[in-house]
Amino acid sequence: MNSVFVRMAIYVLSPLLTMLAGLLGGWGVTYDAATHMLSINVEAVIGTAVAAAGLSGAIFARWGVR
Repeated sequence: MNSVFVRMAIYVLSPLLTMLAGLLGGWGVTYDAATHMLSINVEAVIGTAVAAAGLSGAIFARWGVR
């Protein structure tokens, strides 16, 4: 596989993977099974989105320039 395709896949998937890791790690989304309530902490989710954008930017800074 060409390295360009690998880099493009990383650019596309890095924000999604960071958001998923943040959400699964409990950064902003919790579920209470006793009351069947899903709670979303907006500040934490925004922080996770900023981290995802930062990771994508870091990958672009490393591999996006020739």
